[in-house]
Amino acid sequence: MKRPIWTLIMAGLLLICSACAAKAGPLTLPAAHDVTEVRLEYEGESVVRTGPGWIGLLLEDLAAAEPTRKATVQDVPDKEDMASVHFVLEDGSEQTVFVYPEKDKWYIERPCEGVYETDQLLWVMVTDLSE
Repeated sequence: MKRPIWTLIMAGLLLICSACAAKAGPLTLPAAHDVTEVRLEYEGESVVRTGPGWIGLLLEDLAAAEPTRKATVQDVPDKEDMASVHFVLEDGSEQTVFVYPEKDKWYIERPCEGVYETDQLLWVMVTDLSE
C-alpha cells in the first residue's frame, strides 16, 4: 500500500514542477551608441526621439525591468492599451519592444524573448508623445 501512495506523491510533485515556467532571461537591448533614433507609437500617433540623453535614459529604465514567468506568444502582443518602442540602429535595422499596463502593473514584452515587469514611470515616458 505504501508504494502506490509514494508513486502518486512523486508523480504529483513532478507534475507541479513541470508546470512551473522558467523566468525570462535578461532583456536584450541595443547599446545606446548604436541607436540613431527611437520611434514611439501610441494610440495611432507617433513621435521620433533622437536625443542621446533621452535614449540613454530610456535604455536604462528598460534594463531595470524584472523578468517574469509570463510567456510571449505572438509577434505583437494582443493588448488594447499598448505602446510600441522601435529602436532604429546605425546599420538601419530595427529592434522593437512593447509596453503595456495589465491589472495595475506595467510590462515590457519583447517577442520571442520574454515579458518583463516595469514601473509606471516607464509607461509615462513612452506614452508622452508631446514634442
